[in-house]
Parts: sequence; structure tokens; C-alpha cells
Amino acid sequence: MDNGLSVVVALSPSAAGPSPFQRQPWHHRDPPDRAGKGDIMNKTLGAVAATLLTTTSALAQDAPVFTLNEIIFSAGLTALEASRTGVSVQVIDEDDLEAEGDRPLVDVLDRLPGISITRNGPLGTQTALRVRGLNTYYTPVLINGIDMTDPASTQTQFDLGSITTAGISRIEVLYGSQSAIYGSEAIAGVINITTLSPPEENGTEVTVELEAGSYETYSGLIGIGTRFDRGSVALSYGHVGSEGFSAADENQGNTEADGFESNTATLQAEYELTDSVNVGASLFYQTATYEYDAGGGAGGDAGRFAEEERLGARLFTTFDAFGIDNEVALTFSKTDRAQFNVPASFNTPFIGERIGLGYQGTIALRNDGTLTFGADRTREEFFVGPSSFSPASSGDIDLTAVYADLNIPLTPDLDLGAALRYDDHSLFGSAVTGRVALAWRPAAGTVVRVSAATGFRAPSLNELFGPFGSNPDLDPEESRSFDLGVEHNFGRGRVAATLFYTEIDNLIDYVFPVPNGYVQVPGTSVTRGIELSGQYELTDNLSVFGNYTYTDARAADDTRLRRVPYHDATIGISGTFGTGWSADFALQMVNDRVDPAPVENYAVANASIGYRVNEATDVYLRVENLFDEQYQAIRGYGTSDRAVYLGLRSRF
Repeated sequence: MDNGLSVVVALSPSAAGPSPFQRQPWHHRDPPDRAGKGDIMNKTLGAVAATLLTTTSALAQDAPVFTLNEIIFSAGLTALEASRTGVSVQVIDEDDLEAEGDRPLVDVLDRLPGISITRNGPLGTQTALRVRGLNTYYTPVLINGIDMTDPASTQTQFDLGSITTAGISRIEVLYGSQSAIYGSEAIAGVINITTLSPPEENGTEVTVELEAGSYETYSGLIGIGTRFDRGSVALSYGHVGSEGFSAADENQGNTEADGFESNTATLQAEYELTDSVNVGASLFYQTATYEYDAGGGAGGDAGRFAEEERLGARLFTTFDAFGIDNEVALTFSKTDRAQFNVPASFNTPFIGERIGLGYQGTIALRNDGTLTFGADRTREEFFVGPSSFSPASSGDIDLTAVYADLNIPLTPDLDLGAALRYDDHSLFGSAVTGRVALAWRPAAGTVVRVSAATGFRAPSLNELFGPFGSNPDLDPEESRSFDLGVEHNFGRGRVAATLFYTEIDNLIDYVFPVPNGYVQVPGTSVTRGIELSGQYELTDNLSVFGNYTYTDARAADDTRLRRVPYHDATIGISGTFGTGWSADFALQMVNDRVDPAPVENYAVANASIGYRVNEATDVYLRVENLFDEQYQAIRGYGTSDRAVYLGLRSRF
């Protein structure tokens, strides 16, 4: 990865774009004037795209054949080779994650193009992930195929602040409006997480991870995976504990540390009943306790804590019949949160549940094409307990959907993907969304991707019926997104660029103090920008990488969206030396944000060194915030000082 543990990634093929750690150098750009902003952006991005297309086509004439053979699972309803999908996807695989150590998951995601993270303090505190400038509630999070977003949160979303990389084997991030595949909320993209998987060949594999370091942080994981002739099982258990630091910035007089503790268990299992019938199950379970502060800045140190329990389960069967690969799945997720505040009269439980039943069929077409179709029904419920400010509130909705996804090669060098979905919402009626994507390979080592998609987000249960400013008259938001990307691989390196554009009608926002509640914002909000990334092998043992994202995210009244940086970049170098040694260094720079007033820019460096003890065991030392930068990602809230962590990983 690009944050200090990236040796494997910098040298390996990527999925649907370069690895997140193969990046181009960052260049500062002043923000455009508000007058004429759209024309400037359109001309600039258009010129960049044209230049890249011309340059990469020329380079491709002498480039060696490069096979993008990694399989993408989340880009559609059928897994595809990376070079055949026309949508933007970034993949972090098991090698990348092992190189990272037991880090907070959001720290890993923060280095991907188009993603920015803000967190209200240390590990466990509330965290927002923005994809191309759009907030967390526009990006569903799936764990082993289970939608883990919380129907009882203010907007239906999943808080990634308490998740570490321990026990995770793969992450796919899908960009753009994807309601045609994933339904409501999928306006910015989708995050698809796979937990510890069984070995690829028959046998048993045990994984042990241990780490300790600053802020009295300790973590450990044990995982066991086994594969046999008719099936496989993989399970893991992990624990994390940390005394943390003050959520309200300690540099503003706050001294109380805010700690965190969690336990996480995962399971994946599958069994072949007959030659054509399989059954399987997956499970994700987490308990967490974390402390947080009443607010940011001076005087925000009032101690508060929360407890959270998450459960996700999926049971499925797959079978072949009538020339169709069929799957029937039952999924369930529940999030139970309790906040303990001062005054105690504000202590409130939040409970959200989701249960769904779905069918999906896949037909193999001629010329390596596929048609996938299906239907599902989902019920969501929420309950918020009473407090001195409001009575208890509850509500539920039903969602029914039918869909189809076609992937077909139009020529040997051009693939088409087209998806269509019909959703029926028990409160808002029907919605039709679609997506069209093309992947063109004009020359060896080059892929050009174009996609256009629509999406929608129905108001959350809390926005409609919750105790804090609910509004039953809200209507769904609607979106349109467009991508144009090109990737070129040339011998010892690669470059890639993606232009993106998303617009949302009827944005739902919380207005305070008047009317102190959720309102529909008329007009169209727009996010647009460009993602650049690249990597080059200086020698057989040394690589440089870089990434840069420019994001212009604006509400319908042309004001900038909060906490979205104009400029977000990472540059670094990684390599191996001696016998079994590896090391790398990465610098992330975030410039030009508002919250709502301008926020200071910052640059944070991370470094690591690792040693392979033997074929089964690695030890590593990683340093976060190497130069002890004092900065704020959210106004008034603290970030980690220089922190050192020592870890061990063994697989046998």
C-alpha cells in the first residue's frame, strides 16, 4: 500500500486501474474562481483526457502485451476480468492488506484515488468516508455479500471507524452511481469487503497476527481456514484495545484520552451436497465499546462512551438447472447501539434491522458473454428509544426489486456492460435505474473505460420518522454519474487517469437552527474532478508510486461541500534490500478544505520496515505520522501524534 507497507502492491497487476499505491506525483493547483468555474473545469479535464488518450495510444505501439487477468466481483452481478469491465474499480487484495499490518481500515482506504476520510478522533470514533466528494450514506458497505449499513443511523450508512484490516482478505471499491446493481443509497459507489478466506488448495492454514504500539494499543487475530474435497471453512477471531488520545484536540486544552475496545468474529463456509448443488453460510459479528467527546475544540472534553453490536449473516444455496446457474440467498443484519451521554437523560438506544430474500440466475451466452437476472425483497426496521428530548420512534419499509445485467464482447477488443433495475419502495413507489459501460482495448497494455449510470437514495427511516428533525414529506434523491478513464501499462510501469462527474437532484440536508431538521434542497448538487495514478519500477527491487485527486464538490447554490479537499495526493517509494528486508515511505498531502471556514492544509508521512524471518513468519515496524505533524482533519478534533507499532504475522 502507499502508506508505508506497499512492496507487493507496487509490483503486482491491478484491477480495473492501477493499484491504489501506484501513483503519480502531486502538483499544487490553486482552486478555480467561482465565476466561470464550470467552463474552466470542463476545458481542463477535457484537455487532460485527450492528451492521455493520445499519449497512451502512442506508447502502446511499442508496449509489451500485458494481461489484466484479475477478476472483479463487485463491478456487476457477474465476476469479470479487470480488462473487460468499463466501470471504475479499485482492488486491495490479501497481499496488500498483509503489507499494511493491523491498521484502521479507513487509513488504508484513505490512500485510494477519489476517497477522503474524516474522523472525530482516535480509533473507534465516528468516521465519514467520502467517495468523490459524496458522504458515507451514498456508499453501501457489504461484508461477505451482506449489506451492513445501519437503518437506524441518521442516514442509512455503515461507520467504518471501528474496523481494522485484521481478518480481511480483499476489498473492492466501486465508483459512481450503481443503483442498477445495488439499489438505493449506491449513488457514490459501493465498498465490498471479503473476510478471511480458506486456502485455494485442499489443506488447513492457520493465521496468527499480533501487534502492539503507541497509545497502549494491542491487537491480535487468529484465523483457521481449511479446504477439503467437497467444501471449505474459514473463521477468525480478532481483538483490539487502545487507550487512544483525546477526541477533542489536545492542542486546545483537552486531556482526557478516549479509548476503544472491540471483538470481531467472521465465518465463511461452503459445502457441495451434490455435483450441482452447493450450500453455504457467512457471518460477521462485532462488539465494540468506544469513548468520544462532547465536541471539538476548547472545552469539548466531556467524557462520553457508546457500545455497539453488529451482526450480519447470509445463508445461500447454488444449483444448476435448465442451463442456468442459480442462487437463492437469505441475508440478515442488525446494528444495536447505545450511547451514554451527560446528562444521562439523553442516553438512547438505536436498533436497526434488515432481512432480505433474493434469487439470482446467470446464463452463459455465446462469445464469452453472460446474462444475469434476479429479484429480491428486503424489509428494513428501526427503533430509537425515548429520551428527555423526545419519545421513542420506530418505522419500517419494504423494498422489492427485479434486475438484469448483460455483459457481452462486441468485438475482440470491446466489451459492453448494461444493467437495468426496477425497485418498488413501500413508501415512494417505483424507481428505474440503469448503467451502461464500455471497456475498449485499443492496443496491447491499454484499456479505455467509459460508463454512465443513474442512481437514487430513498430518505432513511430516521430522516422520515426519527426523533431529531424528521420530515415525512421528503422525496428520494436522484443521481447521474459519468466516468471516462484510460489505463496504460508499459514495461516497468503504468499510468492511469479517470474523469468523473456526478450530479444529485433534490438533495436531503439537515438545517440548523431553523428549521432544525431535514429539508429537501431544490436544484442539483455536482461533484466533478480527475483521478491520476502511476507507478514505475526504478530497479528490480525499487518502485516509486503516486496518486492525485482533484475534486470540486458543490451544493445546488454553488457553495462547496464541507470537508472535501480540492487536492488529495500521495507519493512514495518502496522496495526490498538485503535478504528478506523490505521498506517504504509514503507522504499524503491534503489541501484546500472548508469546514465550513477554510481548514489548514496538512502533509502526513508514514514509513515502515519489514523482515521475513522464514517462509511462514514476518515481523514489521511501522511509524504513523513520522514527522509528528500537528493537524486537524475535522475542525476542533485531534489526530494521532507520531505513533510506532511493532507487529508479527505468521501463516502455517
